[in-house]
Amino acid sequence: MAEDKDPKVEALAEVARASEQHTQAIGDEVAAREAHHEAVVKALRAGAGPSAIEKVSRYDRQHIDRIRRTAGIPPTRRATVRSAREGEDPT
Repeated sequence: MAEDKDPKVEALAEVARASEQHTQAIGDEVAAREAHHEAVVKALRAGAGPSAIEKVSRYDRQHIDRIRRTAGIPPTRRATVRSAREGEDPT
């Protein structure tokens, strides 16, 4: 006599498999993001500017600049705007 499988047990096993796949996908995404950031930092240190990196990356210039600051890399050019708080008269 063939033993019937419990649909609830099968459904829970499917949930467990899907959960494991999801956990693996999240780990893969985190690793891919870290590799992407490392490649951006390497390009910046090699002298590539944010505009050039933006053209070959899915990141915009602002995000590339956040990565640059986090890595402690100085900007490639001086700031062109000064804060009025620096003691200068804004007029």
